[in-house]
Amino acid sequence: MLQITPLRRRALFWAVAGIGFGLAYRYLVVQQHWIGHLCDPGNGPWWCGPRTGLILFFQYSGFGILAVLAGAYALWRGQGWAIYTALCAGGAGLVLYNAETAGIGFVMGLIAALRPSGAADNKSVTGEERA
Repeated sequence: MLQITPLRRRALFWAVAGIGFGLAYRYLVVQQHWIGHLCDPGNGPWWCGPRTGLILFFQYSGFGILAVLAGAYALWRGQGWAIYTALCAGGAGLVLYNAETAGIGFVMGLIAALRPSGAADNKSVTGEERA
């Protein structure tokens, strides 16, 4: 039976936060035509620069690459911050046009969050040493 541990609860929070950020950013900032037109002339408000930077970040698969790197590290070392980073960046990338690479990182973060706590030190669930 799958137990809800504090690590898994935090992992769920960061996955939902990443997906929520991606949805909010996509539908409230990126796809609003009036915001794009406001930033077109080059003399828009102060937030046009960070908006353009984040758009370039996900155009070049930044969220997906970050999710894959963090997910691989989470599978290798089992660090909580890597699991949360993989889930958050993967969730945001799934919504922000990086579905291919972000999906891989998201799944790696899920696997790392859901594996038994003794799996990282080469022991089975019953505590026996594996070959």
